[in-house]
Amino acid sequence: MNRLVLPLLLCPALAAAQPAPVRTDLPADEAELAREARLETVLRVARALSPDLREARERAAAAQERPGAASALPEPELQAQLWQQPLRRPFDAGAGGMVMAGLRQSFPAPGTLAARGRAARADAGAAAAAVEAREQELLLQARKALAEYALAEQEQLVHLDHMELTNRFVELARSSYQEGRLSKQAFLRASAELARVHADVAATAQARRASGAFLNTLMGRDPDAPLGPARLEAPRATEFSVAEAEQDLDRRPELVAASRAVDRGQAQLDAARGAAAWPGFMVGADLGYMPMDGTRTYSLMAGVSIPWLWGRRGSDEREAARTLAADRAALESARRNARLQIRDARARLEAAREAYDILDAQVVPQMGQAAEASQAAFAAGQLDALSVLDANRAHLQVRLERLRALTRLVSAVADLERAAGHLHGFTDEEGKP
Repeated sequence: MNRLVLPLLLCPALAAAQPAPVRTDLPADEAELAREARLETVLRVARALSPDLREARERAAAAQERPGAASALPEPELQAQLWQQPLRRPFDAGAGGMVMAGLRQSFPAPGTLAARGRAARADAGAAAAAVEAREQELLLQARKALAEYALAEQEQLVHLDHMELTNRFVELARSSYQEGRLSKQAFLRASAELARVHADVAATAQARRASGAFLNTLMGRDPDAPLGPARLEAPRATEFSVAEAEQDLDRRPELVAASRAVDRGQAQLDAARGAAAWPGFMVGADLGYMPMDGTRTYSLMAGVSIPWLWGRRGSDEREAARTLAADRAALESARRNARLQIRDARARLEAAREAYDILDAQVVPQMGQAAEASQAAFAAGQLDALSVLDANRAHLQVRLERLRALTRLVSAVADLERAAGHLHGFTDEEGKP
């Protein structure tokens, strides 16, 4: 049997993303976030404080209360009646013919209560799966937002480094210009380049603030809450089997919810069939008292519904059957989409990894060497200033592109894990989390 294996790159801190009870005491985490934005802490705080997750959990808790009510008998009815009260003596209790008190209890068609209970339990299961899906989506967004926040910070550092390099070059160009070895145009071009670099530093500082505010919002914190620096590291490699991931697809929360929807549809169809095939029942008992002579009486009654007369129950059954067919089609569609998402995420990860490896191992070192060589040639009077500026700018651009490629790689890892339903992290080669 063929086994499709993909070298998957993983962030070292993914083990911390495994499901854990929601914490309510977070001062230590808040203090840690102010010092350093670490993945483990970000995900833990997001689980505990996210209002979206709180909403999903409360809705799931509400759904857990439905099965008991759905499978319970209708409430009994207590009745009181006054018979043959003369209109000319409306407030004389002793003038009436009879005073009666009774109790009524309805019984739905056989099997319908149990079927409704199964439908409610399936709904509760779907709601629980929706909580897990919402949590996985939140963790995916938080991981990507953390990568973008780290990217903005690293880009700012690269621009600061480039600014320092450009500043040294401008000082060297000023000396050459004063000595008459450099034209005024070239010196002004170098000065303009330094001003442009200052603008880039300001822009990356703003990007860092914006990405930090977004990350804080995902965690349920104030957008301006203190957030320390974050590291952007290359994930490590491990194996990922597409075939095994597809075998585990039914554990994905979206597929669990779709499967529970099928269970609910089947239970609703069973209830509709029972209501269409069998009548409902009502029984009751009354105690009576005749004020005129003190006679006490009792009455018993029973009734049945006639579900076959107007055809309403048949329409309900056909509707439930169509709904079940739609739920089954939705489940199959969800399975197909999940398989497609795995392949699409795998392809994007392969492309991201290849691009990052080329930039990291080849392009960035080569462009760095070219920039150093151009500066040395300029100092020896063998190269003009504009060529040095172009070489430095090219080196800056590939350094930035390497960081962006790394961010795309980290995001691609998260997307593949989310598609495979293993967002809480794979294990390393030794099987340790």
